[in-house]
Amino acid sequence: MNDERLLSTSEAAHYLAADSGTLKRWRTKGGGPPYVKISANRCRYSFEALRAWTAERTRRNTAENPRGLAA
Repeated sequence: MNDERLLSTSEAAHYLAADSGTLKRWRTKGGGPPYVKISANRCRYSFEALRAWTAERTRRNTAENPRGLAA
């Protein structure tokens, strides 16, 4: 059983060095990390999902474009 604590939007934004509004836009338009929909007004982020999402975007140089992501 995984007892990992889920992060709030503001905690996830802090981890990603992003703004909470950015995560909200990503939830609406797509492109952001996976999240858990707890209720109509509450979303949470798994730390492991955030780590995996950032790992997918790690680049070694500016010529790399993994999975067709915008440069």
